[in-house]
Amino acid sequence: MAFRTPEQALESMRDGRQVYSGGELIEDVTTHPRTRARAAGSAQAFEAFHDDRREIFVAEDPETGEEVDRFMVPPANAEDLLARARAIDFGMRYGGPSFGSDAILSLRWVAPELAEHNPMYRENIETAFRQAREQNLTMSIVMSDTKGDRSKHPSQLGDPDLYVRKVDENADGIVIRGMKAHISGAAFVDELIVLPTKRMRDDEPEYSVACMVQPNTPGIRIIERIDYMGESQFDHPLAYGGVGGECFVWFDDVLVPWDRVFQNGENELAGPIAYALGLWQRYSAMCYKKPTLEMLAGAAALSAEYLGIEKAGHIQDKLFEFAMTASAIDAFIQAAAVACETRDGVAIPNETITNVGKYTFASKYHELVKNLIDISGAIVATAPTEADYRHEDLHAAFKKYLGSGNADDGEDRLRLWNLIRDLSADAKAGHKAVLALHAEGSLAAQKMMTMRNYDFEAAKQYVKELSGISPPAGRYTPVPPSL
Repeated sequence: MAFRTPEQALESMRDGRQVYSGGELIEDVTTHPRTRARAAGSAQAFEAFHDDRREIFVAEDPETGEEVDRFMVPPANAEDLLARARAIDFGMRYGGPSFGSDAILSLRWVAPELAEHNPMYRENIETAFRQAREQNLTMSIVMSDTKGDRSKHPSQLGDPDLYVRKVDENADGIVIRGMKAHISGAAFVDELIVLPTKRMRDDEPEYSVACMVQPNTPGIRIIERIDYMGESQFDHPLAYGGVGGECFVWFDDVLVPWDRVFQNGENELAGPIAYALGLWQRYSAMCYKKPTLEMLAGAAALSAEYLGIEKAGHIQDKLFEFAMTASAIDAFIQAAAVACETRDGVAIPNETITNVGKYTFASKYHELVKNLIDISGAIVATAPTEADYRHEDLHAAFKKYLGSGNADDGEDRLRLWNLIRDLSADAKAGHKAVLALHAEGSLAAQKMMTMRNYDFEAAKQYVKELSGISPPAGRYTPVPPSL
């Protein structure tokens, strides 16, 4: 197949989609100052299909033998899962495509179950999958509703539109209304994959809808939030170009043709869809969060070294926490692939290991940021800006007084503090702190899945056997210790 070029990807965004940012309707996301950098970044990822990175991101289609996007090849074994993991890791570090394939692969995985209710769903999913693979399309996962009062079910809310719902259907398709939140990349992709946020009650079928729509479909408005746009890459090496980028997607009575509908009112299908997507997303999350852990660990170790405190006992204890967490996530990635389960020819990462790994990252992240700030000191929040550092009256003094006293390293130390500020104490840090907890499912979601899978009954029976409460269940015969 022919992979798209960055130029072709940019051109595909000039399709009349309605994108708002900063209170303004953006006529062309590829040229407007608020969006052009992110549009260019999304498009530039396609260059990886054409340069020396292609061996990471290109794989052979097992059906046709053609070269295709690796993320659009369902993994068949542990080796494939690990190749996918390496591609996600590499892409986060050095740039590369990762365009929402978790959603379409998840739908394809549960398509047989969906087909039991309506064969059309499986046909539509297969068509969408093949089109995305053959046309090198990008996708966003559109799942989280705004929800309103979460103590109430959707149909109990004063406004029935606080969850996306079907408001009509006709010979042409279904009509959906509502708003989804926290949608990454929605302003720059080819397709929006709309999924139910959870299983609804039996009397709420209108909220159980899954479908695929193009961003320029009449009635769709995309609102992108950008918290901060750094003017100096020296001051903000990570935040330069913008912090945020998540979108609200408003469906204002949008017609979805029948051949793009994957679920239409079957509440019982929301569970399998959410389960499949959550598993795939959490495995991907571990892979793309691995470079973040390496950044935190490297920044902490380098900061301690620059400050001459790397051998202090309490600093070593903190550095151990970085090493332990990063090593644990790497082990979870490997183990979830090796212990995968194969269903219908598709290798699924081990569910328990994946959820425990994602929980480990999310629960440890903020502690690691605290340790990084503790090691680095107040300078990460009070360091001079580039404008002051470069000022002709001040530059020589800053180079001297920001240095270690042993070398001309004042600028190197300032550059490190600027990066640490982006990681721990500024707009970028706040954004990452929220995503660490809520992206790919909250801590509660990982707790629920882990608790559901752990066999407490077997554990209790084992203790009963050891305590003499009940006889062994045929698993072994206790041998009393010799005296």
